[in-house]
Amino acid sequence: MGVQMFFLLSGFIICWSIPNNYDWSMARTFILKRITRIEPPFIISVILLLVVQYILVPNYKPDWINVLFHFAYLNSFFNQPYLNPVYWTLGIEFQFYLLIAVIFPLINKKFGFLILIAISIIPLFVNIPALGLINVFPGFAIGICLFLIRVNSLTLKYSLTLLILIVLTFLVEGPLQTSATLIAFLILILPIKSNSFIRFFSKISFSLYLTHDIIGSTYVVHLGSLLPKTFLWKAFEFSSSCIISVLFAYLFYLMIEKPFFLLSKKIVYR
Repeated sequence: MGVQMFFLLSGFIICWSIPNNYDWSMARTFILKRITRIEPPFIISVILLLVVQYILVPNYKPDWINVLFHFAYLNSFFNQPYLNPVYWTLGIEFQFYLLIAVIFPLINKKFGFLILIAISIIPLFVNIPALGLINVFPGFAIGICLFLIRVNSLTLKYSLTLLILIVLTFLVEGPLQTSATLIAFLILILPIKSNSFIRFFSKISFSLYLTHDIIGSTYVVHLGSLLPKTFLWKAFEFSSSCIISVLFAYLFYLMIEKPFFLLSKKIVYR
């Protein structure tokens, strides 16, 4: 369910990061900034996964064509699985970047809210597996709508749009996904004060996303094969894997993600 929260937060924060005077001439800069921000850490995590598998799995032979698909998030277009099961959301996220680069100048207009509703309605009538973004777009759209409300103030138009998007999220994705989306919505609108705990996990969240399955899950599986199958030992495996995953993610953030994050900040809109 955290994925649904992530989609709404992306819809909000990506729009928030785009300059007010954005037009289509800036699309290349926007995409370049996003690629610089997420692609190098992602690819390095793929390499890390291959190294871990090579060490732990006897006679490990990856499908190198499948590996290459990861570089451009093409796995879903060729019906190929991602090496790491969490990567599928990055494919959808990159599709969102391409879409928002095109529609952002339009959604900021008087009738832009109709574009959000129109795209959100599509999965009710057609299923396009390769374009996974379409099937989860209502969640993104709620985040975008919240951005429009923050910029333009709450009006009857945006209130109705928000209500329609919530209903569409329920119809397209189901009650659990809708609940998770609404929790993320509440987090954004409530006056929650920043603190060191939130700041820390906000900082390392992308690194934790990329590496927790590679490090934490692998640790649990292999330690579980050595220890007794009792509740206490399983609790130890799980809790220690969480600690190890967070520590590794912090190191990954400092050594890999942060330098590319700072580099993306140096790419400026002209």
